[in-house]
Amino acid sequence: MTVLLFAGFLATTSRATTSLTERAVVTTAPSVQPTWRAAPLPHAASAAPTAVDDAERLPQPALKPLFPERSIKGWHIVGGLATFTMQDGVLTGSGTDTRNAFLVSPRNYGDFVLDLELRIVEGNSGIQIRSQVREDEGSGSLVGYQVEIDPTPRAWSGGIYDEGRRGWLFDLKDNEEARNAFKPGEWNRYVIECRGPWFRTWVNGVPAANGVDIMDEDGRIAFQVHSGRTTVHWRRVMIAELPPPKVVRMFDGGALQAWSARSGLPWSLDGIPPHARLVNPMTEAEPSALVSDEAYGDCLAIIEGRCDDPGAAFIVRLPEGDELDGGVRSKIGIDRLRDGKDHAIAVAIKGARVNTFVDRAAVGERQEPGMPAHGRMAILGSPAQKQGTISIDRARVMVYPPMEEPRVGPPMPERIVPPTGTQPTAAPPTSSPATAP
Repeated sequence: MTVLLFAGFLATTSRATTSLTERAVVTTAPSVQPTWRAAPLPHAASAAPTAVDDAERLPQPALKPLFPERSIKGWHIVGGLATFTMQDGVLTGSGTDTRNAFLVSPRNYGDFVLDLELRIVEGNSGIQIRSQVREDEGSGSLVGYQVEIDPTPRAWSGGIYDEGRRGWLFDLKDNEEARNAFKPGEWNRYVIECRGPWFRTWVNGVPAANGVDIMDEDGRIAFQVHSGRTTVHWRRVMIAELPPPKVVRMFDGGALQAWSARSGLPWSLDGIPPHARLVNPMTEAEPSALVSDEAYGDCLAIIEGRCDDPGAAFIVRLPEGDELDGGVRSKIGIDRLRDGKDHAIAVAIKGARVNTFVDRAAVGERQEPGMPAHGRMAILGSPAQKQGTISIDRARVMVYPPMEEPRVGPPMPERIVPPTGTQPTAAPPTSSPATAP
């Protein structure tokens, strides 16, 4: 039995984890009160909710121009002084201010693939993704994920930095091939994929960053002119917005859905639906457990509530069978969580990779090469029981079906005709410069 212990606990004061589901397609089980009796465990071979086999990958949506009229109309500048111009399809940013400046998209983007080419003449720059605008600092500021453009000898181009917040998240210090992929002074192709909690980047076809984080589920795209003397060009900026995940609600303050009670005693509702909490039974006969009715593949599971049971665990990818042995366990009864307060525990599972978060802070990661591609989930009380309770406010699973890999590679030839359907609409080839106030 593999045990994944929380390495620590870092509380955050950002938006609640449940906002991860606001933009998703929601699927709920029939709204009926649960039958409080011992239920036999379904076998893990039951069909996953996506009904898509790993060999059957959904096609990537078509790339479309991020600037369909070859104009920066509707975009605005946040931060320091800088000039942005669009000419013949090439976006140029330049400045010498002491503050970073950003050309910010008119709207938010969630899950997407961003495909573009860039050339940096001098200075430092980056591409902001899922970033948040703060309007309370004069001309404002931008915080959030930044894909680095780094022409220095450090060569972390393609790494992911958290601008204005936590600093480096996924650098390239252990990725020599990616550090050698970027060509200073030349056109370089970046491909950036954001899908749920998973982030991947490629530089000239070479894999760069590959990280997991749940701080922001959507936000602005922006182009940075770093403080100091900076000049940078971007062209062929294309985007494919990916479909949202399917959300399976397991419990939402009213009724047990998509779970089966394992113990002989009921998991009771504390309060009046739809604002009740689900509480585990206190029994000495066997550990109380909830087991999902379906098996899941790649997904993000979110459990909100409180726990003062020191032996409680959240299990993912249970193998086929009726036993609760196996799978990957996240211990949820640790001292730092037994404070009588609500917390949000999230577990992101993709392939053999398992990442665990508490209140959006990363607390554990591991690779499980032998883990099955699909498996059930379980919430398990301590073996001794009568040590405490598990109180669930909300529980849900966000399901991500397998999808084709994005196309990555070197920059395209200088004179290439875009494929049918991607040609920008007719518009003047140039636009007036946008200058920060």
